Order: sequence, then C-alpha cells, then structure tokens
Amino acid sequence: MKQLSWRYMTIQILLLALLSVTVWRVVYLQVLQKDFLISEGTSRWQRVEVVTAPRGMLSDRYGKPVAVSTPVVSLWADPRELNKEDIPQLAKAAGVSEGTLRFRADQHRAFMYIRRQATPEQAEAVLDLGLKGVYGRPEYKRYYPAGEVAAQVVGFTNVDDKGQEGIELAFEQQLAGQAGKKEVIRDLLGRSVRDIGELAAAQPGNNLNLTIDLRLQYLAYRELKSAIARTGASSGSVVMMDVHSGEVLALVNQPGYNPNDRSSITPEALRNRAVTDVYEPGSIMKPFTMAIALEQGLVSPDSAINTSPGRLRLGRFTIRDFRDYGTLTATEVIQKSSNVGIVKIAKDLDRDVFWQTLYDFGLGTTAGVGFPGEASGSLPNPMRWDEVRQGALAYGYGLSVSPILMAQAYATLANDGKRVHAKLIQGISPFDDDQQVVSKTTANQVIDMMKTVVEPGGTARQAKLDWYSVAGKTGTSHKVGAEGYEDAKYVSSFVGIAPANDPQIVTVVFINEPPQDSYYGGEIPASIFNGLMSQALPLLNIPSDQSPLARGAL
Repeated sequence: MKQLSWRYMTIQILLLALLSVTVWRVVYLQVLQKDFLISEGTSRWQRVEVVTAPRGMLSDRYGKPVAVSTPVVSLWADPRELNKEDIPQLAKAAGVSEGTLRFRADQHRAFMYIRRQATPEQAEAVLDLGLKGVYGRPEYKRYYPAGEVAAQVVGFTNVDDKGQEGIELAFEQQLAGQAGKKEVIRDLLGRSVRDIGELAAAQPGNNLNLTIDLRLQYLAYRELKSAIARTGASSGSVVMMDVHSGEVLALVNQPGYNPNDRSSITPEALRNRAVTDVYEPGSIMKPFTMAIALEQGLVSPDSAINTSPGRLRLGRFTIRDFRDYGTLTATEVIQKSSNVGIVKIAKDLDRDVFWQTLYDFGLGTTAGVGFPGEASGSLPNPMRWDEVRQGALAYGYGLSVSPILMAQAYATLANDGKRVHAKLIQGISPFDDDQQVVSKTTANQVIDMMKTVVEPGGTARQAKLDWYSVAGKTGTSHKVGAEGYEDAKYVSSFVGIAPANDPQIVTVVFINEPPQDSYYGGEIPASIFNGLMSQALPLLNIPSDQSPLARGAL
C-alpha cells in the first residue's frame, strides 16, 4: 500500500511539474515574448505594399478623354526563390524568351522583372501556375484614345508612368498620382491573401481639360496628313485658335506617330513643330507692318504707292515683286503681296515704335503655353537696325516665329487689336488679356484689306469659302541653309480669319519644303485652310455670313 502511495505521489509531482513547465512556457511566450513573437510572425507573413495611384485623366474641351490610365500588372521574380527548372514554363506563359529570363536571373540577386505592364488576364495566367518566387505588382499604363491625331499635343509617359513628351511632361506634377501604402498578409507563394489596413491612401493625379476640340483636331489632322502625302512636302503644321480667348482649338503636325505603339517612333515625328520650330514668316508679316503704318497715320487704305518697276534697291540688296504692279493702293499692296510696296511704307516708320508694336503682338517672345521646348522666336534689337533690316522685317525676313506665335498675333489683330494669349489648358491663364496693341479702327481696316487676298486678283483665291467671308494672307520664304538662303527650298504659309465680318477663328498653316511647282502660300496652305474651315465653321454652329448663290446673282 505504501508503495502504491509513493508511486501515486510521484506521478502527481511529475504531472504538476509538467503543468508548471507548460504554464511557464505559455506565460513566457504569451507575456514575456509576446511583442517579439508578434514581430517575428509579422515579418514573415505581413508586408507593407505600395498602392499605385493613377495619373489624372486628360480630356478635350468637352470632356472626351485623350489620355487615360488603365490597370496592368508587372510580373517580377526573386531569383533566390525562383526554381531554374521552372524558367521554360514561366517564359512560355509570360510571352518572354527563355534566354532573356535566364540572363536576368543570373544578373540580378533579389529582384528581376519578368514582364512589364501585362494585362490582368495575362498576369493571372502566369500567377495561377503557382511558381515559387514569381509575383505580380499592380500598376497603371497610359492609353491614348485619339492615337496619332493628338499625339504631339498630349505626348506620352514611359514604362514607369512618368511624362516624357507633350502635356504629359509639361504638367507632370499636376497629373502624377501619389502612391499609398497598405498592410497585407501573404501566403506561402507570396501572394496577398488579405488586406489588414491602409497606412496611407493613394491620391490620384489631377484631371486636366485641354482647350483642344477633338472634332476640329481630327479635321485638321486629316487635311494636313492628306496634303503632305499628296504633295511630298517634308512637314507641316496647323493651328486653330479662338480669336477672343486665345484657346487653341486644334494643333496638328506632320509627320506624326501613334503613342500607343512607339516601336517605330523617329525624333522627327516627336517634334511638336507648331510650338517648337521657328521660321522666317515671309509675307504673312505684311499685315502687321501695315497695321503699324495705319496706326501712325502714315498711310490710309487708299493711299497710292508706286511700286514700279517691280524692284527696289535696298543697300546692297534688290527687293523684287512677282511682276511690276505699277501704282497700288495700300490695300492692293496687301492683296498683291507687294514687297516693294510694303518696304516703301515701312521706311518711314519709327524703328522703336515698329519694334515695340511687333513685340506687343507677341513676336520675339514665347506663347507661354508651358509646352516643353517651346520656342520664343526672335525679334532683333532696334538699336542695330538700319534701312536694310527694317525693310527686311517689313516683309518677314530677319525675324523668326513659330506657328502658334503667328496664330496668337493674328488672333490679337482679329480681336479688335486687343492682346490675346495662347492657351492649351482650360482654367490656366498666367497672362492678362487687356492690352490694346492697335486701335479697333486700325485692326478692322487691316482685316478689310486682308479680305481682298482671297478675292479675284488676290494671292489666295483657293482659300475662299462659299458660305463664310475670309480675311487671309499668304507667305513664302526661302529656307536658310549652310551657305545662306536656299534657292529651291521654301516655307509656305497661309493665315486665315473667318468669318471675316465677325472674326471667330484664326487658322495658321505652315508647309515646310513644298514641291517646286507649288511652293506659294496661296497653293497648298490655302487649300488646306479651305478644306478644314469649310467643315469646321458649320461644326461650331457659326452662322454663315455670305452665300455663293447671292454672289452668282450679282
């Protein structure tokens, strides 16, 4: 009996000791080591993930999207965990060459991309294989619904969703989203299986509305591309602008590119020539010279100017007209685009007034639209002017302008002489449009003079519209080469204002290196203007102010 009692007591002591050890272990783990063990467990299964944020959407003036962010998944792997025997299967599923993946696995220690910006469906097919060390990272990719039509305005982003060209680059700070953070639990394959909580909310980028009207942008794109393809000119630009607000309604260039497929992009196609390239404007400068002369009271629209014998010696240079026009009125100087006539008018202008007024029209400065690489053009210092320089400026040589600067200057003229600043983004205007550059009377007189350019006897009869009045001006200038002006390379241009009786829209067309048989501004540029504006004005619900039937009856 005593032996049984001893055994019983021994077992009780052992059980009590075992229970004490168990209790102590529980207390040790759950109390004394609680924070450490939670930290260790968390470090193995709980992770902080970056929550990507989409860029702001870019839309046209009516809310039609031109740049949107779409969700994608970038597949990546940890080479330390990746089984090399799985690479063939992984490469096939991801659509990547096996050799590329093996090279990346050998070159990188802890992180390598398998495929960037896969669609969610493509990424799911890879991740469902359950391969060790293979993960997916949610991201966003930019898509451009308008494609080539608006490419050089909108620009594009790189694979990391950072702006590289156009508005995407210029307004990167406003468009870029701010990434957030969240805690998640991952399974054995590294996949997130549960969200624990949000540490910082992702902030999408700001949406921006362009002043562009996609309908007009498409029309301008179609007319310009067709003309370049038909004539073989090297490049071209078209800018349409609201004469009252300065808002750019269409801005296109050729050659262009598709921002959704950049496999064949060339540097030439990337250039937004309407903003970044400058040219000597040629005869499209003459209305501004005339406006300054009218404003100073040196001439009136009916003043007689003797242009005989069709040429004029200026220093060591000889200025020529197309032919000997004899005596012309000031209005006919614009209609015929007489170089001799406009130089004779300009010789009496005060050079400081001449320079200041051209500068007030926006020449010799930037348009201020904030576009990357925006050109300022050039306007020479009047202190260095002589009669040759002043005469050359009068008909568009010796200075340089971009198409958007010329559109802005003509918008100012068409806006009753009140300063207009170009705008590409709605709601963003760093300038005050309150400067009266020339009087309303002078501006209207010049517009009336420009109406004769599209009439019989003018240089741009191809620009005449059936249902709308047009005020226009042609320009043709020699290009500058390595040894001076090229004899056989030109820039041709046309500027049109419509309706001329109540100006609403200014359209500028520049064609670079047109063919030798049609290099005047009244040919290719004027025909582009006609094709574009005959469709654009009715589309904008602008009432017609003339009728071809009425003209025929007369």
